[in-house]
Amino acid sequence: MILTQSSGFLLGNLSKLLGWIMNGIYNLFNNMNIITIALSIIVFTVIVRLLMFPLSIRSTRSSKIQAYLQPEFQKINKKYKGKKDQASILAKQKETSALQKKYGIKMSTGCITALIQLPIFLSLYNVIQNIPAYVDRIKALYQPIADSILKVSGAKDTLVNFVKDNAIQRAPDLSQLSELTSNNVIDVLAKCSGDSLDKLSTVFSNNTEVVSAIAANKEKIVASNEFILGINLSEAPGWAWTWALIIPISAFLFQLLSMVVTPQQSSGDPQQDAQMKSMRRFMMIMPIMSFFVTITVPAGLGLYWAVSAMVSVIITVSQNLYYKHADMDAITEKARLKAEARAERKKAKNGGVEKQGFLDRMQAAATGQNQAEQKSQDSEGMRQYGSARLKSYTSSTSYKNDSTEKKNVKYKPGSLAAKANAVRDYHERNNKD
Repeated sequence: MILTQSSGFLLGNLSKLLGWIMNGIYNLFNNMNIITIALSIIVFTVIVRLLMFPLSIRSTRSSKIQAYLQPEFQKINKKYKGKKDQASILAKQKETSALQKKYGIKMSTGCITALIQLPIFLSLYNVIQNIPAYVDRIKALYQPIADSILKVSGAKDTLVNFVKDNAIQRAPDLSQLSELTSNNVIDVLAKCSGDSLDKLSTVFSNNTEVVSAIAANKEKIVASNEFILGINLSEAPGWAWTWALIIPISAFLFQLLSMVVTPQQSSGDPQQDAQMKSMRRFMMIMPIMSFFVTITVPAGLGLYWAVSAMVSVIITVSQNLYYKHADMDAITEKARLKAEARAERKKAKNGGVEKQGFLDRMQAAATGQNQAEQKSQDSEGMRQYGSARLKSYTSSTSYKNDSTEKKNVKYKPGSLAAKANAVRDYHERNNKD
């Protein structure tokens, strides 16, 4: 059995990758006699943020270029101001999309960055709450204790009762296992604090090998999970007034500050701007959510969240300062040329045919459908109009008894109706005679 490593194609493999990185970082610091996993988590967080830095740059550049081109987007808005028909709405969206495409503006990049962080966070949660499963040298600290416990008769029942009596949080339910392994024991030991290990030593007090193994490794185990002010990274801070609350509070403050320093750019489309404002208001609950999450998960995961938000603030502030003094004319022109070259490469790759994106195809389909509907409506309108004209039509050659009505009827000279009317008048006069 693999020691509590996450399963599943996406999260399982991503957890293994992040665990491999974490293991390498920890080994590096361990060779420097730095035992705590805290510094490894901090360095790991910075590395992850740096790996996502290109996406952050693209998102910020798109936002700044879009803001710089607001006069162009306003022209489109003014052109279709007050037009609510479907054709105008689609045309406006098409022109806005074409302008964004011309300069390589992709407003969805920021959303992609946020989405990428979610599986990383979930995978890192698996790694941090099961550090021995991914970091070999920390597992090695628990191995002697686990091996000695397995030699004790009835070890499984003893551990099941120990977990229940001491309310060991997030410990696996060993009672469901048919056979106890060293990995199963380490799963329980990894959830124990220093005090819990002392209690476990008391439970196995009749076995000198277990007691000696705990005494020999307890100090290093506690040191590996310890952060500043005695915070245990393997335990959740909880609602008690302890130094561990520093981590949830820091996560909340840095998350809030990250949103404050991120400027909200206009997209040029009032409807899209309204949606972005609504989304921003919704995102304002993220700092609150981060506080409640980090107070209930292992402090090591909260440390990742807090450091990640802090790095995000630093990156955002740095980018804002750069673009504040940058030559936007040069940046915009460079973006246009780059987008043009990219479009040409795609066109050449597709045999000289410009391949439309998903949104372009949707707009084209919607426009085509709209035109078809309009033609159908026009055809139906002409049919109904013709039918109504035929129903209300009275032949000018039909016999009229009302002489007043006949006099009021005017015919075009030389027309068939005029000739028929002349013949009718002739017969009427002869009949009267």
